[in-house]
Amino acid sequence: MEDLKCTKFNTVEEQVIPPRGFYARHIYKGQVIRITDLEGQQVPDFICFNRYNHVEKISVNNTLLINGNIYATTGHVLYSTHCNPMFTIINDTCGRHDLICGSCSEYSNALRYKVRGTPNCRDNMISALAPYGVCEAEIPYSFNIFMNCPVSLDGSISIQEPISKPGDFIELQAEMDCLIAISNCPQERNPCNAFNPTALAVLVYDPIA
Repeated sequence: MEDLKCTKFNTVEEQVIPPRGFYARHIYKGQVIRITDLEGQQVPDFICFNRYNHVEKISVNNTLLINGNIYATTGHVLYSTHCNPMFTIINDTCGRHDLICGSCSEYSNALRYKVRGTPNCRDNMISALAPYGVCEAEIPYSFNIFMNCPVSLDGSISIQEPISKPGDFIELQAEMDCLIAISNCPQERNPCNAFNPTALAVLVYDPIA
């Protein structure tokens, strides 16, 4: 799938997620979701659940451990809390994503920046998943696409501006029927989105063999 012009697929849905917005839908085994950074340096937080059993959900811990790498990219698999494959990364033009820093929330923003009532990814996920009957307590830690959080030799981490450029994308192919949710990260108080949240594009498609 390196040459997108030659890729054959049937479009299931195309959507633009506005700055600070959110998105959720069911995705069936074999379908692909492509998430595109339209303007560059924008982070989508991504989570997923087994469609038929929301107790089974993405585990960033298992994903990191089983892949043996803190930077998931092409060929790596997103694993569930039951250690089942949920998505395989089949294409990645950026190559830098985060598995360890989680999602911003009302509480973390208040602690770090002394500001209450800020837009945040946790609240976005709650809103996106409410129609599917998923409550706040069931929402897992996220796979943060395009987020740039390097880890130093002494173990310290930092949030730096993403290296993603306009048009960079990642493609995830479902290994089971899933419920997915995306928060188009609204963070403006650290370099996560280069201090300027922008729009993302989502394409869901059925590959044609």
